[in-house]
Amino acid sequence: MKTIRASRFAPYLLRLSPYFLAMVVAFGVIGVLITLLGYNALEAFHTIVFVPLGSAYGLAETFKKFVPLLLATFAYAIPFKARLFNIGGWGQLLSGGIAAAVVGLALVDSHLPSPVFVLVLLLVGLLAGALWALVPAGLAAYFAVNPIISTIMMNFIAVYLVNYVATTDPWKAPLTGHAMTLPLPEEGWLPSLVLGVHAGIIVAIIANAAVYFLMNKSVIGYEIKATGANPIAARAFGIDVKRAILVSLILGGAIAGIGGAIEVMGIHHRLVEGFEMTGGAQYGVLGILTALICAGDPLGVPIAAFFMSVLLIGADAMQRTMGIPVEIVFVIQVLVVLFVVLARKVKLG
Repeated sequence: MKTIRASRFAPYLLRLSPYFLAMVVAFGVIGVLITLLGYNALEAFHTIVFVPLGSAYGLAETFKKFVPLLLATFAYAIPFKARLFNIGGWGQLLSGGIAAAVVGLALVDSHLPSPVFVLVLLLVGLLAGALWALVPAGLAAYFAVNPIISTIMMNFIAVYLVNYVATTDPWKAPLTGHAMTLPLPEEGWLPSLVLGVHAGIIVAIIANAAVYFLMNKSVIGYEIKATGANPIAARAFGIDVKRAILVSLILGGAIAGIGGAIEVMGIHHRLVEGFEMTGGAQYGVLGILTALICAGDPLGVPIAAFFMSVLLIGADAMQRTMGIPVEIVFVIQVLVVLFVVLARKVKLG
């Protein structure tokens, strides 16, 4: 019986072995680099792993990073299935946060019940992210404009819009040294769950499940993947390629917008300039790296996002306790992406 069970799992283990090997090589290289910098590599790796996972506080902080990173990853992962490169997860996440803050402050005297208030702000964030992605989606679908260019340009508009809202009446908070708005009413805050993790994690899990079923169990998911595989053949078989392009980019933007709203509602409780940053990096950029690790697979995204979140918390602890520059985590992330992508190419070849 044991032999049968082992043989049943052998193909899966064989399929995963290149990725495990890639991770080992990546961490081996970074261990050598840390040693050359004069630090203890084993102590560094111990810190990276056990600080995020070895305590209730560390685990809570890891999940707080995990939620926006998971949602920002889909901004790139979904269009990636259509062979579109959405670099606008940053702006789409920001737009969701802006919309949640502005609408939340507009509803201060609405006396809405908290569940309704929270749902309204989440929907507003979703719509804002979708609308922010609509411009590059339309340009790509109808005018063949490369979304790399248009989404990057939209990012900068969103950054300046955050600054405008956070420093302009009637939204700005008075007498603060940092650009931020007035706080949202408490009815619009996401409630805390166990370990102090906010309810945004439930929204993230639901969004992940929805993307999985959409991409793997629906007609539009098939059309998106067919468009990515061969748009000429897809068009010849009657697939509306323009619709697939629009849906993939807009859906990715909508989910990133939810991530921005969750950061405003669950962490800062107001719009704060730079709220989309973590450890010196931006969630939208980290989402691209996360999507590349798992090739945009909806089942792989949460695993890769959690791994990245552990690295972020661990690197911060490593800097505080050992003095190792936090930028080393970005080197780790890049090496992991490079070696995993290489492993995937070798396996396919």
